[in-house]
Amino acid sequence: MGLRRHTVTITAVLVSSAATVLVATIPAVDFAYRRPALHVALETSAYLVALLASFLVFGRFRRSHAMPDLLLVTALASLAGANLVAAVSAATETPSRFDTWAPIAGRVLGSVLFTAAAFTPAVRLPRHRAAAVAALASLGAILGGVAITVALLGTRLPVGVETELAGDPGRPDLDGHPVVLAVQLVTMALFAAAVIGFSARYARTGDELMRWLGLGAVFACFARINYFLYPSLYSDWVYTGDLFRLLFYVALLVGAALEIRSYWENAAHSAVLEERRRIARDLHDGAAQELSFILRRLRGLEDVDDAILAPVTAAAERGLDDSRRAIVALSRPFDERLDTALAEAVEQVAARSGIRLALDVSEDVRVRPHVRDGLIRIACEAVNNAANHSGASAVEVELQNADCLRLLVTDRGSGFDPAAVVAGIGGGFGLTGMRERAEQLGAQLTIDTSPGAGTRVEVVVS
Repeated sequence: MGLRRHTVTITAVLVSSAATVLVATIPAVDFAYRRPALHVALETSAYLVALLASFLVFGRFRRSHAMPDLLLVTALASLAGANLVAAVSAATETPSRFDTWAPIAGRVLGSVLFTAAAFTPAVRLPRHRAAAVAALASLGAILGGVAITVALLGTRLPVGVETELAGDPGRPDLDGHPVVLAVQLVTMALFAAAVIGFSARYARTGDELMRWLGLGAVFACFARINYFLYPSLYSDWVYTGDLFRLLFYVALLVGAALEIRSYWENAAHSAVLEERRRIARDLHDGAAQELSFILRRLRGLEDVDDAILAPVTAAAERGLDDSRRAIVALSRPFDERLDTALAEAVEQVAARSGIRLALDVSEDVRVRPHVRDGLIRIACEAVNNAANHSGASAVEVELQNADCLRLLVTDRGSGFDPAAVVAGIGGGFGLTGMRERAEQLGAQLTIDTSPGAGTRVEVVVS
């Protein structure tokens, strides 16, 4: 299960490794094309994606107040700034030394912050607004200081990459400055560590953004490997390293899109949950209270024939139980596990009905809210029927989650004749409601019973 969660990341590592080895070992493979316009487009796209991702993660930070999100905002902002300088440089016919070394500094800083975000504990910042202002101001001051320093040094800085075509025009002979080569190795190691950090965080939390950040870090790591082999980041040529870097920003874009979707889903869930809670409050203060009052009065009657009073009392009890179950279901969080909610609900029904309950449920079962609520209502109805009509002293509830999701409610009571119930004789077991709920879930409901043989209710959700 652990490896399956990382299938996409592992596949990206294998494919990227194969592509890098292919380019490095087979001379016939072209890996360099002189396309100045394409280079400008790539740098501009990288700038826009990094800026958008930084803005969206900032919105995430405003909700979470978590330190890793703040570090991620500053990392993406730093990369966006470096890409902006690189895009302007790529559009210039005679780029200066500033156009080479300023993006290098910004990308190194962005790589460090990006990797730090992967490993920093999710500590909530009590003064998150002040922390955000301080972090962004510090980032601006650092980048501004670097830009001023590089501008002042000017021509005293070495040339980052010397490009000289020799022999095969498809394979330039590139000579990179030692600092440029060292930067590629350092950032490669940082992004490799980020792959591990974000993948581990995704495994712990299931956060899809972490998954895509880890995948993007894979491509960023291999981009740096290719830039080390062919130091070409700051020329008019487009190389395999540029392709890997583009994939890094594509992964960021997908993660940002998922973050937008997650935001709107959470907003919708919050609105629905608030409405459900309002309905639950109204139901508790209205129908449930009235039914409770009716029951108290019915139980206090002494001059009424039991043949008349008993069915009315039973109907009021069932209505009150249904109201309570509805109140609990409406108040339940969207992400509550099925096993936890099911155990709590059937235990309450069994305790009120005075029947022993044997539970055997698979742990950590998560389904969509409407599936969870439907299965719980079916299980509660089955337990209530066993307690009130079967004469059984105990009921067994099982939840299996192997090849499919299976709910079983079994008692060893008197059973009944299903044909008689269908014909309308001796009804009142709620079978119609159970079947309707199963149909709404797209599940298969099977009731195995006969007089004197007990009852077995089975719901299978494929």
